[in-house]
Amino acid sequence: MQRVLRIFRSFTFRLAVVYTLIFGVSVGGLFYFVFWATAGFAEQQVEATIEAEVVTFQESLQRAGVQGLIMAVNRRADPNTNRDGVYLLVDRLGNPLAGNMRVWPQRSEGADDVWINFTTSDNRGATPASADVRALQLMDQESGVRLLVGRDIRAARVFRQRLQDSLNVGLALTVGLGLIGGYIFSRTIMGRIESVTRTCRSIMSGDLSKRVPVSLRNDELSQLSVSINSMLDQIERLMRGMQQVSESVAHDLRTPLTRLRSRLENSLRHVADSAQRTAIEGALDDADSLLATFAALLRVARAEAGTQKNFIEIDLHTLAEEVADLYGPLAEEKGLGFVTRFEQGLMVKGDPNLLAQALANLIDNAIKYTDEGAVTVVLTRQKGLPVIIVCDTGPGVPDEYKDKVLERLFRLEQSRTSPGSGLGLALVAAVAKSHGLELKLEDNTPGLKISLRFPAAVVAQDPKLAGQALKSLPAPSKAPADTAPATA
Repeated sequence: MQRVLRIFRSFTFRLAVVYTLIFGVSVGGLFYFVFWATAGFAEQQVEATIEAEVVTFQESLQRAGVQGLIMAVNRRADPNTNRDGVYLLVDRLGNPLAGNMRVWPQRSEGADDVWINFTTSDNRGATPASADVRALQLMDQESGVRLLVGRDIRAARVFRQRLQDSLNVGLALTVGLGLIGGYIFSRTIMGRIESVTRTCRSIMSGDLSKRVPVSLRNDELSQLSVSINSMLDQIERLMRGMQQVSESVAHDLRTPLTRLRSRLENSLRHVADSAQRTAIEGALDDADSLLATFAALLRVARAEAGTQKNFIEIDLHTLAEEVADLYGPLAEEKGLGFVTRFEQGLMVKGDPNLLAQALANLIDNAIKYTDEGAVTVVLTRQKGLPVIIVCDTGPGVPDEYKDKVLERLFRLEQSRTSPGSGLGLALVAAVAKSHGLELKLEDNTPGLKISLRFPAAVVAQDPKLAGQALKSLPAPSKAPADTAPATA
């Protein structure tokens, strides 16, 4: 049912409907022009026949007088030879002299006093006995007689109605077939478009190896698929190259930095001068900050390259409890309230290390940039789906920077003097993207409220041990260097 609704709402179906309506209006206009021309021609033929008979009667009157006219009218009114004709000849007083009617009809409709339309059952000897008549009436001034010559037009009206019904049926069939064709066309196109959409979603989730299926028909869509695949090949090469460069730089620089740090530590053990020790300790802090930055860059790169192939089932309650236990003492040491509300039985599929690191970054940022008040961590359901919410009472993030703080190495001016590298929320955003989570930053008045909503696609059923996910988490510190501030 959902597939049918998607087809009806698709652009191709709407385009087919518009085309069908335009085509239907065109066909309808053509049909009704044919109807008007055909029906009008039939009426003209009836009037032409009546006028020809009137001319014949006028000639009889001129040639043989009233008696000749009476004979001519009775001859034409004979039902054995003329079943559609309606005739009446009366004298000055209205007494019938000839024809198959007894009374002069009252005009029921007509544009003038010559042509009249009426219905009569006074059709003596004719079959049928009643008729819908279109008639021409005229009067001879010399003799005073009046003549009515008409035709039963019911057959013409039946023909007119049948023609109209046929054209209506033809128009309905045209529109119906157009809509059916539009549905079939949309279903065919939608199937091929959905394959492109599925491929794009897989690539967006991190699987750069996916490609759009190519049809063997070699039509326009197939050529488009080939072009898209070529573009994806180029994008994959560039992305792989960038990742390799980033990882290589991070790995290559970590080795000399580690060596430098070891030498500084060794030098610190052999230096007695306090000024020199202070300088060496500052250099060690800088080296630690650089190493933490490179480590965070590698974690972000791994999170962005993650796919759902290696996801396992995770108990979010266990994972949240473990992370909260690590960061609770840090909040208490800073004099902050640390409130947790975790709902049990929430199971998802994902990478436990990445999810734990993302939650740890959110809690760490909230603690780091909250001077007073409390940090609240909530695990609950919203609309039946698991949601992790971290709230603080710090300065918050202005609305115009809520998207910026998710970028790598971005920090607000007031946060540049505090420890950190601006990669914490970048890692959270990368984890959210790889897991299909909805990441939302909102005002907590005061402070910031960050929520991670899990999609139905990753909700699991059976619990697994999630405590093992925390083995790779770094121990919390008062000023962690690898996390971006929640106030960025």
